[in-house]
Amino acid sequence: MNFRIAIPSIQRSKAIKEKTFNYLSKTDIDFKKVDIFLSDGDEINLYKESLKNYPVNFIITNKKHVNTQRNFIVDYYKENELILGIDDDISNIETKINDKKTTTLTNLCEFVDNAFNICLAKKVDMWGVNPVLNPFFLSHKVSFNLKYIVACFYGWRNNHHKKAYVSTNPEYGKEDYERSIRYYIADGGVGRFNYVAPKTKYYSEDGGIQTYRTVEYEEKAVQWLLKNFPSFCKRNTSKKGKFPEVRLRDYRKKNVRTR
Repeated sequence: MNFRIAIPSIQRSKAIKEKTFNYLSKTDIDFKKVDIFLSDGDEINLYKESLKNYPVNFIITNKKHVNTQRNFIVDYYKENELILGIDDDISNIETKINDKKTTTLTNLCEFVDNAFNICLAKKVDMWGVNPVLNPFFLSHKVSFNLKYIVACFYGWRNNHHKKAYVSTNPEYGKEDYERSIRYYIADGGVGRFNYVAPKTKYYSEDGGIQTYRTVEYEEKAVQWLLKNFPSFCKRNTSKKGKFPEVRLRDYRKKNVRTR
């Protein structure tokens, strides 16, 4: 199955090579299918030097905020194109072996092809993976209820329907939570392959959205989600950490498990 790989990047010309491209080099992907979306044209020479051994494509978005950058990516691709979105600071993508062990997902193309085939057969346009790399909690199951589709590694059939676009207000983050809800409402489900997870450091890598992310910024995003999608999310009071979080669930339904 033919798909493109979209990588949005901001101020991570070194990290993208050391992390995301280090992982991709272990897989079966064709780097000619990789499109790197840069928010600032002034950085392109740094990226070209860092990735000079890879035949990738560079696109300048002139979008400084992750929300507008991801909306640009949606507009960039044609209707019905299949896209795999990957962040620029992914150390690895791993798949479950057992409750104590995972291994690197090297047959990436095979996995992505299979994910699209399964989800499109169910008329679900977006899929993702488990956001947390913990083999004990990973499961050899594919779910289609409302779950968080983390934006660091996810696939979608591109369209220019309103479900594909997130808020462009620069004060609001958590665009992947918003996108998960929008696709769920429009398609009646989102696919999640719960036996696969990314190895990455959320909230810690220099560059990217860390250039403007604060507790206040995240709190505004939580309040915006709660106000606009009250039937699909609640504040997550059990999760530890300095940043506020939400929990996704279709609260219109009874007895729906959240995990």
